[in-house]
Amino acid sequence: MKCKETRGQIVLPVLYKVKPYEVRELKGAFGKAYKSCKDKFEEDVKQQGLLALKKAVGLRVFEPEKFADGREGELVNELIEIILLDQRQDFQPHLPEKLVAIEDRVAEVMELVDLACPETRIIGIWGMGGIGKTTLATIIYKKLFDKFQCRSSLKDIRETIKMEGIKHVQSLLISDIKKSPPHSVHNSDIVISPPHSVHNSDIGIAMIRLSCENKKVLILLDDVDHQEHLDNLIGGCTFGLGSRIIITCRNKALLKSEYNMYELKEMNHKESLLLFSRYAFEGEHPPKDLATLSSDIVATTGGLPLALMVVGSLLKGEKDQMIWAERLEKLRKVPHEDVREKLKISYDTLGHAEKEMFLDIACFFIGTDKRIATYLWEDLKLLPRTGLQILINHSLIKIDEENRLRMHNQLRNLGRAIACPADKKPWACSRLWDKKAMAVLRSEENEYIEALCLDKNGSSKFMEQKSFKRLPKLKFLHMERLKVLNLSSCSILKTTPKLSAFKSLEMLILEYCPNLEEIDSSVGDVKSLVSLNLRYCGSLKKLPAELGRLEELEELLIDETDITEIPSWIGSLKKLKMLSAVGCGSLTRIHSSISCLVNLSTLNLTTCKNLQELCSFNALGELRRLYLVGCYRLKQITFSIGKLEKLVELDMSYTRIKLLPESIANLENLKILRISHSEIEKLPSTIGKLESLQELDASGCHKLEGKILGDIGGLSSLRTLHLGKAKISHLPENFCELSSLNHLDLLYCSKLESLPYPPSGLSSLQLTCQSNTLPSLSHLSRLKKLTLHCCMFLESIPQLPSNIRKLCVWKCPKLKTLPNLSNLRSLMELELLQCYGLMQFNGLEALESLTKLDVSTSPELPNLNDFEDLELWTNLDLQSYDGEVDNLLELRGISHLKSLEVLNISARKRIRQLDLSKSEHLKQLIVNNCESLVEIRCHDKIESLEHFDRNGCKSLTILPDFLAYDRS
Repeated sequence: MKCKETRGQIVLPVLYKVKPYEVRELKGAFGKAYKSCKDKFEEDVKQQGLLALKKAVGLRVFEPEKFADGREGELVNELIEIILLDQRQDFQPHLPEKLVAIEDRVAEVMELVDLACPETRIIGIWGMGGIGKTTLATIIYKKLFDKFQCRSSLKDIRETIKMEGIKHVQSLLISDIKKSPPHSVHNSDIVISPPHSVHNSDIGIAMIRLSCENKKVLILLDDVDHQEHLDNLIGGCTFGLGSRIIITCRNKALLKSEYNMYELKEMNHKESLLLFSRYAFEGEHPPKDLATLSSDIVATTGGLPLALMVVGSLLKGEKDQMIWAERLEKLRKVPHEDVREKLKISYDTLGHAEKEMFLDIACFFIGTDKRIATYLWEDLKLLPRTGLQILINHSLIKIDEENRLRMHNQLRNLGRAIACPADKKPWACSRLWDKKAMAVLRSEENEYIEALCLDKNGSSKFMEQKSFKRLPKLKFLHMERLKVLNLSSCSILKTTPKLSAFKSLEMLILEYCPNLEEIDSSVGDVKSLVSLNLRYCGSLKKLPAELGRLEELEELLIDETDITEIPSWIGSLKKLKMLSAVGCGSLTRIHSSISCLVNLSTLNLTTCKNLQELCSFNALGELRRLYLVGCYRLKQITFSIGKLEKLVELDMSYTRIKLLPESIANLENLKILRISHSEIEKLPSTIGKLESLQELDASGCHKLEGKILGDIGGLSSLRTLHLGKAKISHLPENFCELSSLNHLDLLYCSKLESLPYPPSGLSSLQLTCQSNTLPSLSHLSRLKKLTLHCCMFLESIPQLPSNIRKLCVWKCPKLKTLPNLSNLRSLMELELLQCYGLMQFNGLEALESLTKLDVSTSPELPNLNDFEDLELWTNLDLQSYDGEVDNLLELRGISHLKSLEVLNISARKRIRQLDLSKSEHLKQLIVNNCESLVEIRCHDKIESLEHFDRNGCKSLTILPDFLAYDRS
């Protein structure tokens, strides 16, 4: 539960043959088992455990006997799916960093969404291209995502149908709604059929209707351009109550009158100027000498975000007013509605190489690993690294977190129109990517073709050699993959084919081939190979010695294989830059010749749990990242680590290493040092010399004792310091000199005697100490979060800075007063747990931003009774526990909490009435063991209620009909 509260991790409580009330009240077999073993633990552990249990059962619990008629396998699948969905990155979409005026538009659409409405709602967002429909819809989808179990996000439907067909999109929708787990990795080089393949669009419609029938679903259909497409995807579906369908399109006529329609209009001049300034000047407004020109240019863009971004990026860094005037004149000649021509102005300023790369991306490489396209461009002498940066600077492309090339639909359409104008025959185009490509191969008139992407929809077509002889200018053929061979997810592959013929091959990808046992020795003949990817080939136990002949190899990925050793030939790979062996649990030995890899920059040995020693690092002068996380048998690190002068990140967490050598002071470029949960006994005295260090994580180092970090004044770049659960007693007096320190974690440092005067830049402070007072905190103007946990002797808290947003005080039994809270206008969350001596609580009524209050297990709060001015609250936890003093007689004004979603007043034995008549959005209501509670008043239409628990409410007789039974 601590990880959930402090790190945002998910908790999925599964109660196997146990009822929630048995856990909450320690009754039944569970209660007996708990009481029989509680004497084995210290008192603080028992209290924390009990609190965690009761919080856990307050979440959504899973009871196998109530799930799918008791079929436990179904429950396991459900839990797996929840976890998989939580980890999927596509539900944390990459959005532009410089958005303007998006909040108001999101709020307006959310009003149309209206989750409180029980009916199915279809929301149509329409507007011209480049205006931001996809961005807006993606934000809405992200906000709604965790409120639906059945959901699907289908992006760029118009283009996907054009390239893959409607059946492919239907298959994706069915797979998402049926929650099929991902069986393999999707990437741009191979097309993997969805688990629920559709062979006929009419059958697809029937399958979608069956999949969605009476289910509460969330579906995003982005960029729809034909009524037929809507009919083939959601036509005739009977969705369950509360379903939400979001559609984006350019043509309002596609949206039926019964839909909730939202027209996304152009930005006004003020908003447009702000967005333009962020891209052109990286500021909020233009400089005075360019203010008029900026305003005039903004006026020509028609308030379109994409045009503002591209034009702003085009002029970034340009100070010559004559050039600005020329750009303005060109823009004025283009009609407002002609977005493509406005964007083409930026394209026209590119050099030849950048234009070629732009067209290649638009036609072939959207969503593709950047490296694959780079091989082509390098061969054509286009200087891709420089060119890509120019395209990025012009806001014409982006590279996502997975190193894949991305481009806005409008820019893609521009590029394709340039490569193959509508008024030209296919054989007169420079690039072809759709059905025209196969036809042009059979044509006699194709001397202009430079690049070709053949039909990849699965139909087998045989081409004769003479077809390609008619393409004299062909530079790229998306079929043979002469540079890249991707055999990912070939479950029947046991041995690789002979590879000798692939003389130009640079990338060989074999990841997720679960039955692959052997790499053919001919791999040694592929002298040009740069990257070999064997990740997740779980049956692979040995690498061929011929790999040592790959003199150009830069990347060797063997993660999650069953390989037992990395032999001596590793030292022959002189150009190797990355070696990754994550999760190689059988790996016991790495040959010492690895120290000869003078170009190695990343060595990742995470969770190689049987690896016991490492060789010397003497020659690894280029190493920048070294990961040894979870190498449980690793007990020492060689002194030669000080030779790694370019090392940026070093992670030795969860190892048995006891000592860091003093030579670590030589790592002048080190930014991240993690030694958490290791057996480190002390930090080297030279650690203060690491001037570039930004993060130091020594949390969970239970052998780290006494006074640490002697002279740390030199850590001028340190931003994050984790020392939680270490047994340190003192921090140095010059601790306040850490001018860059932003986050300080001292939780569960039970031996820490006091907190020295903290650095002024802190935004987060988590503390456990033995002092009865704290130093002044009022100077911490950036502090957003303060957590005080198990400060057993703390009697008071000093005045807090006004901008704090979250205050958590846990298990501080001697704390009697809080500072006046009335100045904390930004406070959003307040938690006071197990603070049994807390008597005063002033200023609550002034907390206008507060949304969550949890004072469970802190019973002595006689003035906590008026909520009239706190309409924003969403979460209120006032539960008490048996045996505690309970002074809470009533919850006066609670009826004003219109936004309330969670209320827990368990074991408040003196409350007689609960008025929730205005709480329309309530999701959880827990009133267990409220012995005097007689009446609950509720809003007539609380359709959002998911959980209601009233065990032990023996006096409760007046409540609405829909609360007659518990819900869980």
